[in-house]
Amino acid sequence: MKIIQKCFMVFENSELERQYQLERSLSIKKPVFICLLFLSFISNLFAIIVESTYLPVQSLSIYLILILFTIIEFITIVVMKKIQFLQYGITFSNIMLGFLQFNVDTSSETKSEFYAYGNAIMQLQAVLYIISSFNHAIIQVTIHLILRILITIYQSKKVDSLLIGIGFFGGLIILITVHYYESRSRVNFIQNLKENQLQDTYSFIIQRPFFKISFSEGTLMFNLNTKYQIDQFPGFDEYYCDGCNARNLMRSYTNEQKQTIESLLLSQKLENNGQLMITFKKQTFQIKYCKVDLQQQNYLIILQDIDIQDKKQINIEKEQLKLQLFLKFNQDFKHKKLFNWGVLSILQLNNKIIQKIDLKQIIAKLMHIYKKYLFPNLNIEIQYDEQNLQIYTFKNQLKIFLIQIFEIISKIQHYERRKVLIILKRKGCDALIKVQNINQTQFNFNYCQNFFIQHVQSLVINNIQISDCIGLQIRNHPIGSFYRK
Repeated sequence: MKIIQKCFMVFENSELERQYQLERSLSIKKPVFICLLFLSFISNLFAIIVESTYLPVQSLSIYLILILFTIIEFITIVVMKKIQFLQYGITFSNIMLGFLQFNVDTSSETKSEFYAYGNAIMQLQAVLYIISSFNHAIIQVTIHLILRILITIYQSKKVDSLLIGIGFFGGLIILITVHYYESRSRVNFIQNLKENQLQDTYSFIIQRPFFKISFSEGTLMFNLNTKYQIDQFPGFDEYYCDGCNARNLMRSYTNEQKQTIESLLLSQKLENNGQLMITFKKQTFQIKYCKVDLQQQNYLIILQDIDIQDKKQINIEKEQLKLQLFLKFNQDFKHKKLFNWGVLSILQLNNKIIQKIDLKQIIAKLMHIYKKYLFPNLNIEIQYDEQNLQIYTFKNQLKIFLIQIFEIISKIQHYERRKVLIILKRKGCDALIKVQNINQTQFNFNYCQNFFIQHVQSLVINNIQISDCIGLQIRNHPIGSFYRK
């Protein structure tokens, strides 16, 4: 059974064979078949119109039969979408072309016309041989060989041994060619299937953030094929699509010689696979690259461990963490909490991390802490105009800024005993904090004299307005961060 399947070019797996035949039918067989039906209908209709002027209706019967078969095939396979009958329709149409040898008028046509028409018909037959399955090609070639021999013997009243020999060996060469073409087509189908399956299993095999790109000659840029955890790459921006992010990262990442990854890949001077030490803003990390197609520029880019800071910076952060833990368990009283916040502010002043923060949540938390530990009679009302107040900003600097703002507001409200209204709302991409019913002169004086605010406001504030109320426009950073988490 396996030998028969191998000879007749059939996959052992029936589902695989079905997928292959469906792919072949939709990609090449159906378009060629529709063109053949159109050509057959037009040529036969034209022949009927021209020859009906000087020939009896009986002589036009073969054209009428061919038109009828053309219409039936078109309705069954194209209109009713019976794709399973497509190969049978191709085989039947090709066999019917063989009967055109009967339609020869030796009295009105020259030898040159015989040769030209025969050559044109053979071109159509050759195309149908090639796109057909190998087992159907055997049927077509065999029937055509028998038809030619029988019709020639019938019309010439003699047996031509040379014709039989040439026809036999010609048919054999055609079948060898079709067999080779079919085998290559099936190999390519399996390779494409394996590549698609491999793309689906990339994430399971690699288990590291990666993306696969291919260079398009038409658009002259790299396109994203597949990806896994691409948002873990430094500089990823969720405001752009994954394809735009992949291209931006390749144009932003540079090696030790300040060459971008995109220029290195386009130069094709790199080895097929290797590692590169990448610098991006203040980060240094390693990526692996692999050329997955030797004919085209298809690359797999894999993110390795990120070495963001040097050893000295890591040690500093460890000491900061120890101090933060100490302060966390030593903040029972009011004066201790104020002292702890001051120490934490100094520690975190230059620790610049961009992170997604819910402004509503962090202000509500500050309000709770101030009323519980610092100013129990604090009279501040907070209103939210919009539900979504999440922004990307410098996490530590914003906390320092808001602590100082609350410190200023709380002290002013404590002495003046006026209810302060804080309104949170969106202003474009940014967030706006409006402070109403407060002594603006006192607020402005404390704001300008505050050490921490003067050091962090350039990072977190886009604009400050003091008119009928105080408006603090918190800057949203819709870009990749230095130390994005």
